[in-house]
Amino acid sequence: MLVISARVVDDVTILHLSGRLVLFEGDAILRQTVDDLVRQGRVKIIVDLGNVPYIDSAGIGMLIAKYLSVRRKSGDLKLLHLNTRGLLVMTITKLLTVFETFDSEEAALASFAAS
Repeated sequence: MLVISARVVDDVTILHLSGRLVLFEGDAILRQTVDDLVRQGRVKIIVDLGNVPYIDSAGIGMLIAKYLSVRRKSGDLKLLHLNTRGLLVMTITKLLTVFETFDSEEAALASFAAS
């Protein structure tokens, strides 16, 4: 089961995910969480994947869908702490050209201030 905890730093929401981001376990809760944030006008989002050992195609699809919904509201969704496997999947699918990814929370937060 995927667990998501949220933390707010200024106008950026950091979502800390823990568990597998896969069909029927994590994709629906991620969708609901991001949709709720967008409804509240919170469209600067960092998704911390440091405690996500596995992402399947449904999880990737959900990240893409939520990225697009946030962008439509003039926001951005950035990824933090991709593990080796997640990085490989993002490289193979060419999604590293879409998502901004970061190894440190400070750099991810600073990227919002710079844009």
